[in-house]
Amino acid sequence: MATGESHEPWTAHARDPLARWQAQVESDVLPVTAAPARCFAAGCVTRVTFPDDASFQEAFRRTADLQLGEGSAHMQLPPEHRASGEVVAAWLVLRPASVP
Repeated sequence: MATGESHEPWTAHARDPLARWQAQVESDVLPVTAAPARCFAAGCVTRVTFPDDASFQEAFRRTADLQLGEGSAHMQLPPEHRASGEVVAAWLVLRPASVP
């Protein structure tokens, strides 16, 4: 976020992998709540809320198998465990090494 908000053309393509990531987790694990993706000069991010730790762990286990498309370097940041039992994690798609 420190790199500043970005609306460069590559950000439109970075939102697609985040949407596919959410769709794959929802179809393979369970429904999750994802905030709209925000894009910055370094990459795009969305915060995803899981109802509990077990669902987060299952989604995390499957993350390595997700196919998000060509050139989409992606990662999940360490989770935040809330007192309610919910788990919130940030999903990121990094800026491509070569931006068209």
